[in-house]
Amino acid sequence: MKNITLIIILLVLRLSISAQSDSCKVLPGKISGIYTGKCMNGLANGKGKSIGEDTYIGTFKDGLPDGKGKYLFKNGDIFQGYWQNGQKDGKGKFEYTLNGKKCTLIGYWRKDEYVGVNEPDVAYRVTSSTGIMNYGVEKNESANELDKAIAFSIKSAFTDFAPTDLKINKSSGQIVRNGKKFSITQYICPLHCEISYSILVAESRKQCRFIIEILEEGKYSVTLNND
Repeated sequence: MKNITLIIILLVLRLSISAQSDSCKVLPGKISGIYTGKCMNGLANGKGKSIGEDTYIGTFKDGLPDGKGKYLFKNGDIFQGYWQNGQKDGKGKFEYTLNGKKCTLIGYWRKDEYVGVNEPDVAYRVTSSTGIMNYGVEKNESANELDKAIAFSIKSAFTDFAPTDLKINKSSGQIVRNGKKFSITQYICPLHCEISYSILVAESRKQCRFIIEILEEGKYSVTLNND
């Protein structure tokens, strides 16, 4: 009886996976096959795993690898890093075999092409955003040395909000408060800044965390939206 029950469970799981693969498409042909993960409008969206000729484990957007993910090639090569629109784009590590020797390439990619160990043409980098609905970062290109500052605005119910448990960790600079807003001035690049706080949602508190790295000096406006 137990064996029959186990067989039924396995069949149901197989049918469920098959149905998910059929109803949720992964667009790159080499990883299109068996997909398990989040889906939206018939396309892989969010965290998932797709097994085809090659295998990809990570985040998807509109059926394409987008965000952080791990790609396993059929020949054994592995790329771990960031993707955009189905192409390697951002920081990553490529492990491959050349003439029988294992090699590792670490650095940055743009549109599937390796561009070197330094990230090109990037003024800032958001490395983490947890519990925040969305965020915006703007840089004033005309800012001079006297304008150098990073202004932060936290919004709730579409108005400026000052959390009572707000914590700001920074690698350099001075914090200047102006009402419900605050700025970091006199900073040195690269600046690492981590902001954490909580907001009340349905009578419980949701933890929020935002990490940004400023790589190029200037005047910035950072807005964190919690609605």
